[in-house]
Order: sequence, then C-alpha cells, then structure tokens
Amino acid sequence: MSLKLTRRNALTGAAALGAASLLPNGFSRPAAAEDTTLGVFGPLPPDPAPPGAAKFAGAEFDAWKAANGADVTYDLVAWPQLHDRMATAFASGSAPWDVMYNCGWVPEFESFLLPFVDDLPKELVDDMPGSSFSTVTWNGKSYGAIFTLSLLTLFYNKEHLDEAGLGAPPKDWDEFLRYTKELTRDGRYGFVSNYGEPAGIGGTASYWMAFLQQAGGTMYAEDGSPAFNTEAGVAALQMMIDLQEAGTDPGSISYVGINDATNVLLSGRASMMMNWPFMWKPAQDPKGSQIVGKLAASVLPAGPAGTASIDGTDAWTIGKSTKDAEKARKLIEFYLDPVIQKKQALDTGWLPIRLSVLNDPDVQAAMPLAKVVLDQAQHPYDSFVTPDYNEISQAVGTEVQKALQGQKTAAEAIAEAESLASAIIARRG
Repeated sequence: MSLKLTRRNALTGAAALGAASLLPNGFSRPAAAEDTTLGVFGPLPPDPAPPGAAKFAGAEFDAWKAANGADVTYDLVAWPQLHDRMATAFASGSAPWDVMYNCGWVPEFESFLLPFVDDLPKELVDDMPGSSFSTVTWNGKSYGAIFTLSLLTLFYNKEHLDEAGLGAPPKDWDEFLRYTKELTRDGRYGFVSNYGEPAGIGGTASYWMAFLQQAGGTMYAEDGSPAFNTEAGVAALQMMIDLQEAGTDPGSISYVGINDATNVLLSGRASMMMNWPFMWKPAQDPKGSQIVGKLAASVLPAGPAGTASIDGTDAWTIGKSTKDAEKARKLIEFYLDPVIQKKQALDTGWLPIRLSVLNDPDVQAAMPLAKVVLDQAQHPYDSFVTPDYNEISQAVGTEVQKALQGQKTAAEAIAEAESLASAIIARRG
C-alpha cells in the first residue's frame, strides 16, 4: 500500500506562508530551493511511522515541505514485509526510495546505503544515546539515525505485586525468579513471553541477548567470530530455563508475536513480561485492556554484570541512489527535530530518541514509561546486528527454544548455537 502526499496541491500563496510560521527551529526555506520529490519507504502505523503517514505533526510537515521545496511520497507496507521488499528491490536494482526505514538490517544492506551521520548537526547527535548508533554502524561508517528509543524493559501488574506483598519490582535475577514463583497463583502466571518466534529482533534470540549482556557476555569477539559460548552465555540461557520452571506461562513457547504475550498480560493472566514501549498506550485503553491503571514498568532486573537491554533499532537511512542526498538528510533531521519528536511521543505513543525530549515534563507526565526507558538507556544495550543477523539469530533462537523445551541443556544448546553461527559467518566470503 502506498500513500502519496502532495504539497503543491494543498499549499498555495498565503496558505504556504502561514504554514511556514509553524516550522520547528532550524528549518527555513533556502533563497533558491528547487522542488524535489523524496520517496520514503517505511512501516504502516501502528508501527513507528513518520509525520504525514501517522497522525501527528501534520501542519509542521506541510510547513517543512513548503520551506524546503520538497514533496514527499510515502510507500508504506506492513512491518513483516519490510525486509523482503527491500531485499528484492535492492537485488533487482529497482529501489526507488531516497529515505528508507531499517531495523537491524543496516549491515546487510550496507552497499546500498549512504553514510550520512557525520553530517548531522552536533547538537542533534549529542542529544541521542551513544549506544543508539551501534546498530546502524558497520565497517566504521554510520548509515542511520534511530528515531524512537525502543528498549526492552520490564512491565508488571502493580495490583498483582501488591497482593503478593511485593512492594517494588524485582531488582536482580534472584528477585526475578522469586517474584515469578510467588506471583504464579490464582490461575495466572508470574511471567509471560513470546518464545514461539526464534529470531530477533523481538523473538527468542533477542531475549537471550538481553540476558547475555546482563551476565557480562557478548555475541562477538573483535575479529567478528562468535564469543558467546562462555559461562555468561550458558548462565543467560539457564536464567530463562529457571524462569520457565518458576512460573512462566507454558503458552509462551508457542506465542509467536509480541502481541500474543502482551494480550496475556493485558488480560490479567500474567504479572510480568519484558516488552517494548509500544504497549503502554493500549494498556490504558479499556477497550482492550483489563489492567487500566495497574501497569507499571522498571529497568530490567540486573544479572551478575548489571542491567542491560536490546533496542528495536528503528532507524531512518538514505539510499545510495537518492536524487538529493542533502534534502534527504534534512528530512531525517526534521523527523528528529525536538518539536516533532515530542508530538511523536504524545500523539502516537512511540517514545522519542532525543534525550532532551525524553526528559520533557509533558512527555514524562503523559508517558511515565519515558523515565524508565531513559534510565534503561544509561546502561548497555546492543542487538548485535550483522549482515547475516536474521540467519544467525534464527539459529541461536532455535537452540534456545530447544533448551526451553527440555530437549537440551543450556550448555549443549549454546555450544551448538556457536557451531551454527560460526558456519554462517564462514559463508560470508
């Protein structure tokens, strides 16, 4: 599905001048700007979508287009179709887009992308978490800018914790296990997840990667070889097995999508889950949530090395074949402007990436989750993307699933995962 937005048809004369007064700081029309049509490829709402595609900052978007002599044409598809659509377009040499969404695929599509982060304003880069650039950087070049801080954090039902005499969320792995066991009562489970999909980002491998970092481990050595078959890698998986035995909803092994597990929490049939910021808004809607006013969030419980997480890596990138690289970069800067970032948070529920906006009192009042995510961002987070991320995470996640189902020990599963990952990496050539 595509949505075409045409500035020329909507803005004329005085109307355009009026719209220009709505421009965020730092954007003014060049004296002799030439009109350009920028093609943007991205996800359909409710996944994170830009102004003009999602319902926010429409007036500012019209003003930006007027000031910069730019039309913007959106080509939007459902999130699960994004990767394959881009892969097919790149392979056939028919990728028509100037700006495109990426989610952990920057290393895979590196040869089709333009590095541009060094040209972003310093005040913008300084206002973003340093870790946010790790998943958009490959071979020493940065190809993207994350536009929403989407980190895994712990969501929990306050009422359930209060009933169990647990006044605060679990701080570490020991408390996480104890809470899961104590909250498994009255026909509900202490913890729920979606382990039905093995691959990351968002599947079984992703959760294990978060535990891996909390245990002090990492996925790869400096030379790019697997480095996770360690005490930390085994401990991370053992923690997931122990959680399973303590009181994880048995259905978790078959819940494929994050919404499957989210619905269990929103129905009150589970007490805790690791989830993304998107779930905050639907949890407050009585049409689909039975826990309105009962949801809270905290940073993930700390392992032996402290707390750590993974990010959703929702980024804007620029295609190498863009017809106007400077204007494409300015469009991304507009998406990251503080005014637009604030409206993104308040109107769509997708948190901003800019630290100043996460600290904004209005944003924190409307979305208490903003402070939790900001706190989580002060600790390590890495999704360990590579050119063969999907293949490797599928292999690792499948081994993790086998351990969760009792088919292998944690040590056996991690050893096999390392062997599979090594073989995949060896095929890079």
